[in-house]
Amino acid sequence: MTAVDLVYNPVSGSFSQAHLDALVAALGEQGFAVTPMPTTAEGAQLSGTAELVCVHGGDGTLRDTVQAMGAAAGKVPLAVAPSGTINLVARELGYARNPAAFAKQVADGWAKGSDGWVRAPLYRLGEMPIVSCLSIGPDSHAVARVSGKLKKRIGRYAYVVAMVQQMREWPRNAMTVRGELADGEPFECEAEAVIVSGAALYAGPFQLSPEAALGADAVELITLERSTRLSTMLLSLAVMLRLPLDRFAKAQIRSCRRIEFDRCVTPVQVDGDHMPDCAYAIAPSGMTLRYVV
Repeated sequence: MTAVDLVYNPVSGSFSQAHLDALVAALGEQGFAVTPMPTTAEGAQLSGTAELVCVHGGDGTLRDTVQAMGAAAGKVPLAVAPSGTINLVARELGYARNPAAFAKQVADGWAKGSDGWVRAPLYRLGEMPIVSCLSIGPDSHAVARVSGKLKKRIGRYAYVVAMVQQMREWPRNAMTVRGELADGEPFECEAEAVIVSGAALYAGPFQLSPEAALGADAVELITLERSTRLSTMLLSLAVMLRLPLDRFAKAQIRSCRRIEFDRCVTPVQVDGDHMPDCAYAIAPSGMTLRYVV
């Protein structure tokens, strides 16, 4: 039987022991030997002997798991059983929430072999993996305001509440952003708001750049030179209505291999979580994640 570490967050607001038990049973019926691995305050825990690591959680739990895997993240394949608040990676890959359907997807993907799996080049902010997205600006300030208790009660809508609260105290901190485009050309710009998308989706079912995808060799950099309340609302409206961000919201979009900031700007949002400290640069890790689908 194929050995599987099933990583899950037992204190997540969306955690259900019954759902976890159903997931373990469904994977077992498909021929997987499952070891449940709860996360702790120190992060994800792994057995070190699994042939497949399955993450039952959102993008933040996935990021913590990749961090815990270290160099093995480029060798041991992954699957994501959707849970948590947003699940950008699981949504892009089309993983089912139903345990039986998910287990069947993973079994079919495993049977196809590695040539059929989705490969996603891993980028890092300093030493921190980025599995889906990053932002600096009003968006990251709003994420820093999100109430954990409210998030447990209303899920993703807690971010909407936090953004409404943010309207009273609107942050505008200019930074210099420079780096290397996907074609190797250097760039430099000024920005008050930055979004980096390493997956197709952002904030749910929305796509900021048509080039954004887990399997892309570059990340998409979206910048606003002036991040006023109006420009941010226009950006949000353009995203929701699927309008061109450059024309409607005056955003600049670049496909990048490396991104550097002139200073450590805080707070930072990474994969939906508030990070109080950050590094100065985003760059390829040299590893490629493999998702079994």
